[in-house]
Amino acid sequence: MSDQTNINKIIEKTRSNTLRDIPDVLVPVWQIKIRERFGINVDREIAEYIVLAVHENGTWKRQRALRKIEKILVKRGNEAPVARRMAWSILEMAVGTTHE
Repeated sequence: MSDQTNINKIIEKTRSNTLRDIPDVLVPVWQIKIRERFGINVDREIAEYIVLAVHENGTWKRQRALRKIEKILVKRGNEAPVARRMAWSILEMAVGTTHE
């Protein structure tokens, strides 16, 4: 089957682009905004999930962003509970009220 007729490839391609409806310019803008407001340097990978949580409607987007940021922090060597608190703090500062 070609990629165009294989439904699994189409779904994977669609899901891989989490920021498809959000302009690319917002990621660096949010990086600058977080750096100026809170004095924290956030890399592009984490900033993408912050943008997703802020600009997409629905609380599940925030929960998803929380899990994704936590996963990134764990991959970078943090322990799971510490990474969860850090991810929650980052989203709390950037987005506002989040719920665990």
